Amino acid sequence: MIRKYLYPLISCICVTAYRPDFLLKAIIYFDSQNYPNRELVISYPKNDQASKDLISTIKQKSELNIFVVERQSDLSLGMARNQAVRKCNGDYICIWDDDDWHREVRLMYQYTVLRAVRQKREASILTKVILYDRVRDLVSISDSYAWPGTLLCKKELVLAHPYIDSDLSEGANLIKYLASSQYLHYYEEHNIYGFIYHGKNIFTADQFSNLLKDKPSLNQDSKHWFIRRADRQAQVIK
Repeated sequence: MIRKYLYPLISCICVTAYRPDFLLKAIIYFDSQNYPNRELVISYPKNDQASKDLISTIKQKSELNIFVVERQSDLSLGMARNQAVRKCNGDYICIWDDDDWHREVRLMYQYTVLRAVRQKREASILTKVILYDRVRDLVSISDSYAWPGTLLCKKELVLAHPYIDSDLSEGANLIKYLASSQYLHYYEEHNIYGFIYHGKNIFTADQFSNLLKDKPSLNQDSKHWFIRRADRQAQVIK
């Protein structure tokens, strides 16, 4: 318990809707994190009974720190994130997309690197991620790019420069501000986040194919290592 309070509270912002199978995995990845002081902020539409039931079951069976935000069904992704950020309890927020893979060291790595760099930063973002096309069974490493879904940031900066009212590129202005103000640390470690195409994403199959274009596939051992972790299902939530 003493170790827990040596670290600031990080609120993992998970915006979901009508897909409890994805939400369960997001909860599993949150549960596995080795960062000790964290909460999972789950935003779902008020009429999303499946998500509500899943969260209720998880909270009955575990002691996970889960904070619920019920939202209007017509709220954009950007506005849903802003609402969750306003209501969360953390000193920092971390985007926690429900359909991607988060390695158990993600929070610890992204936070501690902020304290380790010579000039202290208030936000970190990954520039390399694993790309996984589940439909075509392809796995590769991305080009260098500031991936918005990997942002970890001081809460007050997001409140001052919120997401825009959109479902696409909603965080572009925020990231541009963080970079131009020298708040942002770029972290190149690729094997702590997986960006997954599953056929129900906001972006299209062609758009994801462009991300994979001319990228060498991972060798079989690395590919199997990733897929085993990305596709695992929990038998019990501790």
